[in-house]
Amino acid sequence: MNNQLNGKKILVLVSNGVDEAAMSTVQRELLKTGAILKTVGTEPGLVNSWNNNVWGLYFPVDQQISQTLGSDFDCLVVPSGARGILKLASNPHAARVISGFVATGKPMAFMGDAVTLLEKTGFAEHAKNSAVLNSDSVAQIAAHFAGVKEDMIAGLGEKMMVAA
Repeated sequence: MNNQLNGKKILVLVSNGVDEAAMSTVQRELLKTGAILKTVGTEPGLVNSWNNNVWGLYFPVDQQISQTLGSDFDCLVVPSGARGILKLASNPHAARVISGFVATGKPMAFMGDAVTLLEKTGFAEHAKNSAVLNSDSVAQIAAHFAGVKEDMIAGLGEKMMVAA
């Protein structure tokens, strides 16, 4: 994997109920790229993941969402997990952070069902002017961040929403 994310500050937005496999993949693979990850959550200290039909591993939270500004980051990644997405959708700070990314057109990646967060926070229509990716692949997130849209469109087809 190339290092297009090397040194970039990535905000990983989570809440209790984040998908364990998705969160593990995000952490492992994005750290390999040299990106600087900050896990931002609705709960202080730790978030509890969801694994199949039971609560799973805990993941450390670097910063609470109430103390987070999107302008401090280069890219937003939201891992999948229906339970966590519902909690983020009802959190006004999540909407504020997403709004910052939408307003500046910074890249955002929503893994799996996390893309519904755009709809639930009212930003689906506004995000059409932003670079939005719906993918489970960290390699595609890296390519997306670098603006290699043509390659991703060929590889993802309908899984991706990108505005020119």
